[in-house]
Amino acid sequence: MVLENLGRALDNTVRRLRGLPKVDKDAIRATIQDLQRALLAADVKVELVFDVTAKIEKRAMDEKLPPGINRKEHIIRCIHDELSHLLGGQPAPMRIKPNRQNIILMVGIQGSGKTTTVGKLANYYKKKQFRVGVVCSDTWRPGAYDQLKQLAESIEVPIWGDPKEKNAIKLAIKGAKKFVDEKCEIIIVDTAGRHKEEKDLMKEMQEIEQKLLPDETILVLDGSLGQQAYNQAKVFAETTKVGSIIVTKLDGSAKGGGALSAVVATGAPIRFIGEGEKVDALEAFDPTSFVGNLLGIPDIKGLLEKIKEAQIEPEEDVAKRFMKGNFTLDDLYKQMKAMRKMGPLKSWLTKLGGQNLPDEMKDVAEQQLDKWKVVLDSMTQYEKDNPMIIKKSRIARVARGSGQSYTEIKNLLKQYDQMKKMVKGMVRGMRGGRKGKGKGGMPGIPGMPGFPGMGPGGMKLPPGVKGLKKKFR
Repeated sequence: MVLENLGRALDNTVRRLRGLPKVDKDAIRATIQDLQRALLAADVKVELVFDVTAKIEKRAMDEKLPPGINRKEHIIRCIHDELSHLLGGQPAPMRIKPNRQNIILMVGIQGSGKTTTVGKLANYYKKKQFRVGVVCSDTWRPGAYDQLKQLAESIEVPIWGDPKEKNAIKLAIKGAKKFVDEKCEIIIVDTAGRHKEEKDLMKEMQEIEQKLLPDETILVLDGSLGQQAYNQAKVFAETTKVGSIIVTKLDGSAKGGGALSAVVATGAPIRFIGEGEKVDALEAFDPTSFVGNLLGIPDIKGLLEKIKEAQIEPEEDVAKRFMKGNFTLDDLYKQMKAMRKMGPLKSWLTKLGGQNLPDEMKDVAEQQLDKWKVVLDSMTQYEKDNPMIIKKSRIARVARGSGQSYTEIKNLLKQYDQMKKMVKGMVRGMRGGRKGKGKGGMPGIPGMPGFPGMGPGGMKLPPGVKGLKKKFR
């Protein structure tokens, strides 16, 4: 999970703030200190940490409270706003235009995951119904063409390259021309990885850009570089016209905060972040939603986009039960299996506001889903519809019938119970619950006026979701 440790630290900071009987200057300063420790642990540059926390502290102490919002909520809003601003404030502007041909030049240092990212980017735009072609102009790394060819074929995107050609500029021009002639709307040109100190290679990259005149040059940077990403990004930005940045390898990286914040300081916006090796592990970067996820605020708009891309059509009766928080074991299994089409379960749990759920809950969801079918087949329909009746003797019988251990059956039931509480808490927040005081509510969902897409009565759903909520109420 992207910046999981930072998310937990921020979540703990918010929880402590919410639990205070009153908020005075000492409480605000303690919150600021917690925030500073969390950001420094994520490798954010010291100067940036003190700058952003000073702004949060000043706003928290000096600003007049907006109508309908208390001091705690105002401080959380300040944290959200200033961290979002630190990461760019707004999503990178869309440069790809439909019904015309767009050339994207991919550049980056060795080992940044650039070629894998080319495959992910091609897959991303293909899913959006663009005709995509990829060009390999990497003449330095052995096997570069074969790797890109394998990726392109796995997503059924055409590729062009010539492993025998040693002139990268000729390869880039010839490949781009081929796909221009074939009317491809998006042509992604992969280049060799190069370090800022490799002057000849940097000059070659500059010449490729001058010849191709791409619609956008995208810099791919390794998130595990941390603050060192700044120096690399700065040289690439000085050599080429970097339009946006993709930060890779952010899953599990302790230095991800440093890479994200340092890169934004170069002036080029982050367009995507990479969260894993799979071809669909590429996430459009929205600073507001990203920080919201770290704070445990659900990204309903992003979730709907994922559902749309995966072409998931929920059954109406199942969706109705979910909206009421009264789903069965069968319902949960079917929904989670369908959600797998959207990518790793951890990813969409994050968009539900579950960034900071316990590890065991996310791990069960990700690793043991395949076992559930066998276990469910060993239950009676009445048991699946009424899991609360499954006690010791029934657990033992199901364990024998499914070939699983007694403990694994108990874990499945525990997972079901946790998910049910989480969904009920979310539904309560969506319907304007008691300012987040209900049991089982997710932190940061109910009673969070002032956030984008949120109001005094709880979370406001985007267009198209309001009708769904009303229909299934």
